Amino acid sequence: MASDLPAPPTESGVYPEDRMKVSRWLTWKEADDGRKIPRAPYHNSNQPDRYVSAQDPTIWTDFETAAEWADKLPHHQPAYVIPDRNDFETDLVVIDYDDVRDPDTGEIHPLVHDHLADAESYADVSPSGTGVHILCRGQLPERVKTISDDLSEHQAFPEASIEVYESARFITMTGRHIAGTPTETRDCRTFLDGLVEDYATVSAATPDEVAFEPDTTREDIEDVETTSDIQDVFDAIQHVRPRDISLRSTVTEERADGTQSLDPSWANSSSGTRLAQLDEGWVYRDGLIGLDALQVVALEEGIITDERDYPSGEDFWEAVDELRARGAHIPEYEEDKSEAAPSASDWSPAPDSAPDYTPDRDADAQATGSSSPSDPGSSHSSGRTRGRDSPRRGEGAESLYKAEIDRLEAELEARQERIDELEAELDERTKKLRRIHVRNSQLEDALKNDAEVQVRALDTDTLVDILDEQTLVAIVEYVADTHADDDGNLEHSTADDSGGRLARLKSFLRSDSSSSTSR
Repeated sequence: MASDLPAPPTESGVYPEDRMKVSRWLTWKEADDGRKIPRAPYHNSNQPDRYVSAQDPTIWTDFETAAEWADKLPHHQPAYVIPDRNDFETDLVVIDYDDVRDPDTGEIHPLVHDHLADAESYADVSPSGTGVHILCRGQLPERVKTISDDLSEHQAFPEASIEVYESARFITMTGRHIAGTPTETRDCRTFLDGLVEDYATVSAATPDEVAFEPDTTREDIEDVETTSDIQDVFDAIQHVRPRDISLRSTVTEERADGTQSLDPSWANSSSGTRLAQLDEGWVYRDGLIGLDALQVVALEEGIITDERDYPSGEDFWEAVDELRARGAHIPEYEEDKSEAAPSASDWSPAPDSAPDYTPDRDADAQATGSSSPSDPGSSHSSGRTRGRDSPRRGEGAESLYKAEIDRLEAELEARQERIDELEAELDERTKKLRRIHVRNSQLEDALKNDAEVQVRALDTDTLVDILDEQTLVAIVEYVADTHADDDGNLEHSTADDSGGRLARLKSFLRSDSSSSTSR
């Protein structure tokens, strides 16, 4: 039975023309564990597989150089860097689809096919053949740091997902251009607006900035026991540090930089190091997801089951109670009944619910009053299942990401420095061995020459006298039945006893010596 899924053809060796003119290229090669690692063989020709930081502008190069080295080295392919927008001007946005393509038939998820038509920009097939990349120009809204979610379900692609990013990443390029899409990146702001509406991690109705910069200091919040200001509860949660609470997750590694690796109690971690514990919080290494204390405790208690979620509604208050039980100081919230009930605009919760940290999918629903951000049963609350980030995301999570990345890069740099030291030491020892070898050869030649000089200085009679009969017999047998004629030349002789041959050899040596003397 023929499939009705779209299967757009591809063409090899076609890269986005406008990006080929920008010197932000390097190469990448897959590591043994499947990670896609940036490399710069043109910068480290003696160590072409050395790990590099894609965000280091000193190792960026032009497309031609990256492509040349990718052709030259096995398993290397070109990669394009999306720099940090805080440090560089860039307008590139990448829409990364995973598990949306059949590598054998070329069939793709129908929704991805629609997105290709809507974006009208360069697109290629991912290295695995199961993914699709759309590269376009634009910008996500200020408070949307990234988009990450599942696509609509399709029986052929049950694991299909979408991720959108625009800063501090690099994109693995294959040159397997999806025919029918442009050969350059184009403006796709309208298309991006649609993705934000469907999949955005933060919406305008979410008070995300509140959690990033607490209004009250840690010292002041410790003196607050009860409060009618929900902001105090938020601030107290934001001030909780790993040292303040006890966890069920066990420490499996103490690192030299003071950070720790933990085996998360709610997940199966084969390495036992999936949860990184920093001074300010935690990073779930599978996806580099920043977590605050409320999330970690909620995950350990089973209140939430996805690291990308944040407790909301009754789950929020349940997690707060458990956080207190773990040792954190969180003020008790008491509603001030003399004040008007809080509205959605000031995001304060009713006493029996919590502010929903997840964004409302339909902003118009709030305006019409059809759903409330305080109602745990509303569509606003159900938005959590789409993988939206909480107010703890953004700057707070980003600082955790950067701290973990900085630590890993520092560790990598330290290891590389040690490798460089060992290689330098090896080079020095190799040079020393070569010098010793040359000296030995010189000594051998000198000894050989000295021996020859000494032997030549002996007259033949002395040489014959100092050689024992056994040695002379061996010489006789070596020359194999030869004797000297009257002119001093050796010629074949008939079989004779060894004594006769020995006498003739001595006679030959002496006669040769006499001839040399007379000459």
